[in-house]
Amino acid sequence: MAILMAQQAWNSFLWPLIVMRTGNMFPLTIGLNSLLTPCGNNYDMLIAGSCAASVPIIIIFFFFQRFFISGLSAGGIKG
Repeated sequence: MAILMAQQAWNSFLWPLIVMRTGNMFPLTIGLNSLLTPCGNNYDMLIAGSCAASVPIIIIFFFFQRFFISGLSAGGIKG
C-alpha cells in the first residue's frame, strides 16, 4: 500500500494544477508538462526529467519489494 500511495502522491497532476498558482511550487509532473509547447517541444529535457522522476518510485519499490510481492502472492492464491 505504501508503494501505491507514494506513486499516487508523486504523480499528482490535476489537483496541483488547479490549486497552485506560482511556478516554483509545481510538482515535477506539471513541470514536465510545461516543456510541451505548441511552438516547439524540448524533448531532451523532457526525457531527462522523466528519467529523474521515475528514480524515487523505483527506489521505493526496491525497499518494499518483498512486501509487495508477498501481498500479490497472498491475494492470488486460491483457497
